[in-house]
Amino acid sequence: MRQSLAAALLGTLVLSACGGGSTTTSPGTASAQLIVARVKDAVGLDPAVQTDGLSLNISQEVFQNLVRFKPGGFDIRPDAASSWKTSADGKTWTFTIAPGLKFSDGTALDARAVKFNFDRWRDSKNAYRGNFPFGYFASMFGGFDAKSAIASVEAPSASSFVIHMRAPSAPLLHDLAMPSFAIGSPTAIAKGAEAFNQLPVGSGPYVVAEWTHDDHITLTANPNYAGAKPAYTTVLVRDIPDQSTSVLSMKKGDIDMLADPRPDDAKDLGATAGISIYHPPSNNVSYLAMNIEKKPFDNVLVRQAVAYAIDTNALVKSFYSQGATIANNWTPVGMMGGNPAVKAYPHDVAKAKALLARAGAARVTTELYYPTSPRPYMPEPQRIAEAIQADLKTVGIEVTLQPFEFGVFLTKIRNGEHPMCLIGWTGDNGDPDNFMYALLDQDSAVKGQAQNYSFWRDPDFHKLMLAGQQTVDEGKRAKIYAAANAMIHDRAPAIPLVHSVVSFAAKSTIGGVTASPDTTFNFVTMSPKANP
Repeated sequence: MRQSLAAALLGTLVLSACGGGSTTTSPGTASAQLIVARVKDAVGLDPAVQTDGLSLNISQEVFQNLVRFKPGGFDIRPDAASSWKTSADGKTWTFTIAPGLKFSDGTALDARAVKFNFDRWRDSKNAYRGNFPFGYFASMFGGFDAKSAIASVEAPSASSFVIHMRAPSAPLLHDLAMPSFAIGSPTAIAKGAEAFNQLPVGSGPYVVAEWTHDDHITLTANPNYAGAKPAYTTVLVRDIPDQSTSVLSMKKGDIDMLADPRPDDAKDLGATAGISIYHPPSNNVSYLAMNIEKKPFDNVLVRQAVAYAIDTNALVKSFYSQGATIANNWTPVGMMGGNPAVKAYPHDVAKAKALLARAGAARVTTELYYPTSPRPYMPEPQRIAEAIQADLKTVGIEVTLQPFEFGVFLTKIRNGEHPMCLIGWTGDNGDPDNFMYALLDQDSAVKGQAQNYSFWRDPDFHKLMLAGQQTVDEGKRAKIYAAANAMIHDRAPAIPLVHSVVSFAAKSTIGGVTASPDTTFNFVTMSPKANP
């Protein structure tokens, strides 16, 4: 799977118009600034707490992890850890921390600092957690305390950090490279979890110099960063909710990059001189989750009826850019564990009505929660929600739409308030475990920190997830996740809709741009072109 993603990246399409445009400052300027626009602000900046890409894409510029993904794909490279090794039984991992690392506050990033972070994530009674849910840790490692797949951690010396797992973990390195498991300054965290969520302190290439909510975040170069210094010493990330305004600003040269333009806008910008459009390979899924704890969605026949009622082909054609595909599998095309025998439910009104009749639910009244702001996997959430509402009405399901600002939306669906919700996921690490265990396993269905918004707790599925995590052989793992894709389709706790291609725009004068499948930008690799 990782090889296929790498191959796809080699073929990443860059549509570039010749001539015109320039970066905000000239090459070699000591105070070079990059201005990036996106439609919505971050929810918070503590990567251990947040789960949305708008937050994590900022935090990953500020922190280091033990290991990191090579920009443009999911190959693992050293970061805070210069090397690592595993025991013969695969349960003990020993990481050597690179010497001389410092956080931006001047304190040392050593093994003791790494242990401080892991203890904060793992221990539900840790004094430095604040009132946050730490949902990503629970989703990736099964929970906290005795439930965690990580049995214990230790720092036998300043340069040695050891993780003891309860069982072998095939995706561990890829999990640890995710932005959520970045290493923060213990000194800064100890001053208060809420404050750290607003102005985090890491050891990455940038520092959060300012955050004016719903307006902008200013990143400045971290003087203590151990790696190559960024060419853009200041990055201004602006929130421009009106996409027509951001497109106009891009054309006028007032901004240098634009994240997640609407499909028509991306096409327009791609035809504009001096602007390049980048298309990372598809690494996401948009889906409709049905809360099994709320009737009638506890009945699999009703859930299957909903799947038959939705005209997914029309959604792809009407609301997504070129390259988007109907989601036959829960996992993106090309990822390990794809099952070619599994096909999306066809649009079949008669079949949907028949299933509802069998379930004794010929008339259903329900609600659909959705976010008001566009997401990388869902460019026009309101219009998509309206299309699903219309489809369900044709089979006798009356839906009231409930739109929410994204932060409020996440809080509500984590708490299981919704009967149905329209949501999606951009993959973090290139592994099917990240799509299945995090989103649909019973361990991820804990209210308040849930990422399993269906609250589906299937013991058969849970066995598959544990087997997938503990099986090192990739051929055997692929069969496990292929079986899981079939189970998701048949039991329909959620309906995968679309795997989309997420584009972004950048001035053609910016060099070092990488189109990464996890939608991160890696500003540190970028620089003004000497001869654009």
